[in-house]
Formats: sequence, C-alpha cells, structure tokens
Amino acid sequence: MYINYISKLEFLYSFREAFFASLIEKNIRSGFIGAGLVLYDLERVLSKFDIKLRTPIPLNSRAGSLEPWVFQTLYNSWEANV
Repeated sequence: MYINYISKLEFLYSFREAFFASLIEKNIRSGFIGAGLVLYDLERVLSKFDIKLRTPIPLNSRAGSLEPWVFQTLYNSWEANV
C-alpha cells in the first residue's frame, strides 16, 4: 500500500521531527566545511597572517620634515584624497 496523500498537520509533524533530528552540531560543522567556510577560530585565522607590530609613522613627520603632524578630522570623502 502506497501513501498518496498526507495532510498539512501530518506533514508539519513529520517535518518538525526530521528537522530537529538533523539539526546537530556535526551536521552544521559539516555544512560549513562543505561550503568551504571555516567556523570562527581566532588562532587559526591569526596563524595565516605574518604580523609584525609597529607604530605607523605619518609621511609628513619623518626625519627631515619641517612640519609636525597634526591630527585632523575629515568632514567628507573629498578631503581624504587631498
């Protein structure tokens, strides 16, 4: 005997059971890995970078420059290009 019809309530009950049975950590992690995504792991991310800590020096305050560097607030995007 084959099932030709399922009511909305029967479907919703069956779907809910299947959904919660499949929503486990292993399946979620496998989905991320299958999509080529890595779950957030700070040590793994930082290990990909060649980090050298240093204090940035503004161009106009390098040795030989007569003008001291002055903090300025930009008010529009045009000022960033000047």
